[in-house]
Amino acid sequence: MRAVVCGLLFLLMSVLDPTLVAAGERLNSYLEGSTRKLGRGFCNLVTAPLELIRTPHLITQQEGGFAGATVGVVQGVGAVVIRELAGALELVTFFVPFPNSFNPILKPEFLYANGDWVP
Repeated sequence: MRAVVCGLLFLLMSVLDPTLVAAGERLNSYLEGSTRKLGRGFCNLVTAPLELIRTPHLITQQEGGFAGATVGVVQGVGAVVIRELAGALELVTFFVPFPNSFNPILKPEFLYANGDWVP
């Protein structure tokens, strides 16, 4: 009985005072943003070595086989380092809404976005 009264009282207060609802929405968006950032950081740390396959593949498609085997490999090594650093930064700072409200540091957000190698 006490729980029902408390629930009804909370419901009445949330209807009368919309700031309680807004605070709940802010909490949900914070939790969603921080957990997505945590998962994104972990995923980028784990999948970063795949940049050594992805980048030469993309360069080969755009510029040809020789460019993919030379420039693509060098850019792939750089992309591994960048994705590892971004993943580590997001993993360490997952609880801070940085940069700009939990938005991803890298584009694409994940290495294998939309089920395809995204350039």
